[in-house]
Amino acid sequence: MSGSRVYGQNCGLARALDVLGERWTLLVIRELNMGPRRYKDLVETLPGMGTNLLAARLKTLEAAKVIRPVLLPPPASVRAYELTEFGKQLRPMLAQLAVWGLQLDVPDDDDAESRASWTLLPMVATADPVKIGSLDAIVELRVGAEVMWIKADSNGLDLASGAAVITPDLVVETDVPTFIALSEGSISPAQAIKDNSVTVRGDRKLLTRFFRVFRLPRRQDA
Repeated sequence: MSGSRVYGQNCGLARALDVLGERWTLLVIRELNMGPRRYKDLVETLPGMGTNLLAARLKTLEAAKVIRPVLLPPPASVRAYELTEFGKQLRPMLAQLAVWGLQLDVPDDDDAESRASWTLLPMVATADPVKIGSLDAIVELRVGAEVMWIKADSNGLDLASGAAVITPDLVVETDVPTFIALSEGSISPAQAIKDNSVTVRGDRKLLTRFFRVFRLPRRQDA
C-alpha cells in the first residue's frame, strides 16, 4: 500500500476500502470476475480509465493478493491477470452491489456503454438456486462483441468469458439492447426469435427457460 491513501483505522471495512475504495478499482475486479484478462482487454473495456491509472490499480491489487499475473495457454501465450482465490471471495459482494445499484433512483444514461457481461452480474446474483439447478444446461451467449458461457446445474453456477469448454446445449446470438430487453422481460424469447433479433442453435425451449431463471431484478419502490 506504499504511496496509497489509507484510512489508518483498525477496522475491517476501512482496511477493505484501503485496497478497494479508489475509483475504478471495483470495475477492474468486475472485468476479472469472468476469467483472466490481458492488459489490452482491460484497456478496451475500461476506456475512460487511462493506462497509467490502470497500471497503478493492478499493482495495488496484486500487492494485496487480490489478483495475480498468469500466462494464458497457447495459442495466446500472453500475460494476463486473474483473481486469486482470495480475490474470488469478492464475487458475491460485487454482484450484490450491482443489484443494489440498480435500485438507485437515477435516470438511465442513453449515451452510457452497456455490456451483456455487466448485465449478467445482477441476473445471476438474484437467481433462485433451486431454479439454477433445474436448468441443468450449458448456454453459450454471443452478445455483440462478447462471448461467454454459463453452466447451471445441481452443483451450482459456472460463468466465464469465451466459448464454452464443453459442447453447449444452446448457443444464443443477439445484440446488447435485445439481451437487456430479454433480461428485463420487455420482450419474450419467442418474439425475439420471430423478429430475427435473436438466433439460436440447439434447444430453443431452453432460451425461454434460461430467461425465466436469470432475470434483472425489478426496481423496488422506496
